[in-house]
Amino acid sequence: MRPITLKNPSLQKGPSSSEDFNKLRNDIQTDITTLFNVVNDHEDAIATNMDHVIRENYFLQNRLLKLQERVKELENDYQANSITGESILNRSFYHASSIASINANNPVNVDTLHGIVTPVVVNSHDKIAYKNDLGQYILPSTLEVSVYESTDVEPVDETTKQLQYYAIDSTGINKAFDGDKNSFWVRQSETNENKCVTEVYGLIHVKIPQEISNNVYTNTLLLHPSPEYSMSIMDIQYKNQNGEWRRLETYPTKIVSNVETPVEIEETGKLVFSFPKRQVTELQIFIKQPYWFKHDNKRIFMYGFQDIVVEYREYSQDTAEFVTKFSLEGTDRRFANVEAPLITTPIGCPPFNDYTVKHELYFDEGLTEQFDFSTDIFQTVQAVYVKTILKVAGDQVPILREIELPYRYEEIEPI
Repeated sequence: MRPITLKNPSLQKGPSSSEDFNKLRNDIQTDITTLFNVVNDHEDAIATNMDHVIRENYFLQNRLLKLQERVKELENDYQANSITGESILNRSFYHASSIASINANNPVNVDTLHGIVTPVVVNSHDKIAYKNDLGQYILPSTLEVSVYESTDVEPVDETTKQLQYYAIDSTGINKAFDGDKNSFWVRQSETNENKCVTEVYGLIHVKIPQEISNNVYTNTLLLHPSPEYSMSIMDIQYKNQNGEWRRLETYPTKIVSNVETPVEIEETGKLVFSFPKRQVTELQIFIKQPYWFKHDNKRIFMYGFQDIVVEYREYSQDTAEFVTKFSLEGTDRRFANVEAPLITTPIGCPPFNDYTVKHELYFDEGLTEQFDFSTDIFQTVQAVYVKTILKVAGDQVPILREIELPYRYEEIEPI
């Protein structure tokens, strides 16, 4: 808040005129009123944010416990592999330090927020919001977002054999599209304890504004759930220019009774869906919240999003390269054999092939001499360097989440 009351140089003698006196009093009254309004807004926002942070912290604690259990499993695997001399080193990309070096002439894009590496994004077109000259996100008046809800105790539609959804109040839903990292939209669904609801389902229906970008295509969807790691994404569908509803091409599916069925993405974190360019006019996001909090004989289900971003991204067609270091330094072991790396792609991203992703093996940081994978190493090597080369192939963009390096080791004989 910036006060409008100005310093009056003759205040000690009193206002020089009734006009100055009235202006001073009006300005003071305006500032005090504005200040009270700001305080009231902050009081409400602080209470809402604190309530949300406490509940999100609950799900983060659950996530931490599961990661600790996974670490114990990996430690057991490590001890078991100590007998055979075989093991695996891996690198994720949630920290820039996971990458040893990047070729300045062929750079990559390291997205630590989503933990991915991609070719450089040379341009992006937001399909829902646009920035003004001050860098502020503006939502067009033509943006239409509707929210529908159901529960596991609702009757099933006899025709479609699907749950029946009903429209709910979507006040504040624009906070999921406004580009503000400090804002979020969260729906609190309350049911009586005696109804025994164990799952709440949500459907977010977005009509994409057509006047935002002169590019008619879409190939990227970012979803940042809130609270994070609490709810499931059940399906994502889009309507094309012909009015047909289609499932997002890179959404994971499985075959059930000879029918392609969407896979539930449980306890969802921040997701990036990268898919072949399509003309998307409408979007439907299906979610499920199986967790609830008890309060006053009610079950409170929370689900929502911090960000929903619909984009068309243009990637550099040049080769992109980066180097990852894998080390046994600090141990009494050396590399005896290094297998070809295994690549993990994120959920919602296309698979890779030998053209879009390649690897080269080196034993020194300067990458002076290339070696073959799966060959025996007789010298004392405790650090290897893997150069990964990415290349876009049409609509197929290589997006990496993790690199695993299988290897065999031997104990270093004391001199």
